[in-house]
Amino acid sequence: MINLRDPNEDLFSDSRMSFGQHLDELRKVLIRAITCVAIGCAFGFYFADNIVEILQVPLTKAVVKFKKSMAQDELEKELGYVPPAYAPLLKEGWVPEKVNVDPGQLINVLRTAIPDFAEKVDLSPYSFNASHFKPEELPSLCQRLANQSGITENECARLAATWALLSESEQKTVGRIAGQEKASKQDFGDLIAAFNLVAKSDQLADGEAFGDDFSDPAWTFWSMLEQPEPKPLVSLKATIDNPETPASEADNLRRRLNRSLLTSLFAEQMQPLRLDTMELQIWKPTNYKPQSLGVTEPFFVWLKAGLLGGLTIAAPFVFWQIWNFVAAGLYPHEKKYVHLFLPVSLLLFAAGVALAFFFVFSPVLEFLFAFNKSLNISPEIRIGEWLGFAMFLPLGFGVAFQLPLVMLFVNRIGLISVEAYIDKWRIAILVIFVLSMFLTPADPISMLLLAVPLTGLYFLGILMCKFMPATQNPFGTDAATAKH
Repeated sequence: MINLRDPNEDLFSDSRMSFGQHLDELRKVLIRAITCVAIGCAFGFYFADNIVEILQVPLTKAVVKFKKSMAQDELEKELGYVPPAYAPLLKEGWVPEKVNVDPGQLINVLRTAIPDFAEKVDLSPYSFNASHFKPEELPSLCQRLANQSGITENECARLAATWALLSESEQKTVGRIAGQEKASKQDFGDLIAAFNLVAKSDQLADGEAFGDDFSDPAWTFWSMLEQPEPKPLVSLKATIDNPETPASEADNLRRRLNRSLLTSLFAEQMQPLRLDTMELQIWKPTNYKPQSLGVTEPFFVWLKAGLLGGLTIAAPFVFWQIWNFVAAGLYPHEKKYVHLFLPVSLLLFAAGVALAFFFVFSPVLEFLFAFNKSLNISPEIRIGEWLGFAMFLPLGFGVAFQLPLVMLFVNRIGLISVEAYIDKWRIAILVIFVLSMFLTPADPISMLLLAVPLTGLYFLGILMCKFMPATQNPFGTDAATAKH
């Protein structure tokens, strides 16, 4: 029960300041606090780049851990185990990735790096192989080639030009296959070898039979209105004929050109020409940087980092001003507690920030990335969204950790007694969990990591109120008798 004084009695008669002086002191405190915030923001903007870099550390560690876990799961899914030789690389932050490469590019790189690489072996990636032919159509292909029978005169000329490039033994092989219903494996290999020799020839593309493929189309009035069709063979032939093209490169390009001509000539008996790629496993470092998806986003990230960094830097000085204002309204024998409250307030603020940065980010990110893993989604985080989370969460923890001092202050002014804190502890914990839900992101881990420490701080506040009792109340009643 609260005992009220006479409403005409001055509540500040026993303090050293009047009500008007309190208002004037409040104005000065606000000016000093705003000045501290402005100075803190100046330092915050100066160190904004460093703040952004530091705040990326928890995210980078979490993403690297996520990628390593995904790589291990992929290896176990594919091989059934993680090879022992892979374990050190995974531990160092390297993950395997499969890519398809052009074997021609790979061979050319090896030949450039190692001049005597495969000197006696033909490893040209532009040769014909079994996958380029239709086995059931080989007799038909050989019949066309041996008889040089085509639908058009131009087609017959091309078949004749190809036949002329075959040696006598190769021509006999083609004639033998043409008379069979089905080609044997030996015949198949001999035919592929014959086509590869033709592909090496420098006479096929230079002959008149294939000249139409490298000539410009006849000009018409309508051709000016039409989009010209690209002719890659024309560019390829021009590069081969260029005297500045190295001989080794010209040979490879000639094979590519001749293979294209032969494939188009026997389009019905051969598979469509396409690049034959090979799967190659490479190891990539798990370096990660958040993404910026807007032109102005980096500027606002820098601005946000400067402001939040400034508020964090200025927070101790702002707390100092707040406690000085509180001390101005206390009784003389109570002012000594301000010197105790301030360092405790700063310590609690630093503890809240440290808890969020060093102990909250990691489990929260692991919990959230677990959904990426279950849904097989790669995390691509925007820098703006992450910094909004990374800067406000520690600040919120630091402010929330002022709970014991707020409880002590409310008790000292006689609003709530120690007995009321103890009797209503269940309701208080419920309120703490509800507030933690609103003060943290939409995940249960960060809510629990804030609510559990605040619950402990609530009971710490009760102990502080009990062992630092208020001896006098501005409303004229002993705090020990004030029941709520």
